[in-house]
Amino acid sequence: MPSNFFIGIGEADLMIDNSQSLKEKRRVVSSLKERLKSRFNLAVCEYGDQELWQRVQLGLVLCSNDRSYVQSVFNDIRDFLGGYRTVTLLNLETRVV
Repeated sequence: MPSNFFIGIGEADLMIDNSQSLKEKRRVVSSLKERLKSRFNLAVCEYGDQELWQRVQLGLVLCSNDRSYVQSVFNDIRDFLGGYRTVTLLNLETRVV
């Protein structure tokens, strides 16, 4: 009996608008990570540019038995990040394996 298991991997590159300190950056990133987790039920981690005040890179991971669902969620994440009021989405690369 064949079964399918798909993993969606995303890398988001973001600019934090008007951040003036690492403390302010951490507040924004923490809030954003929690919103992504609760809204899209995925794993999120910060992995790059951790010492820069206005940049953040987030890793996103999602799994499902439906490839189109994973792709749809990443489209929704792109829309969500594009409209998030305190950050600017610079790039979002996604792939499904």
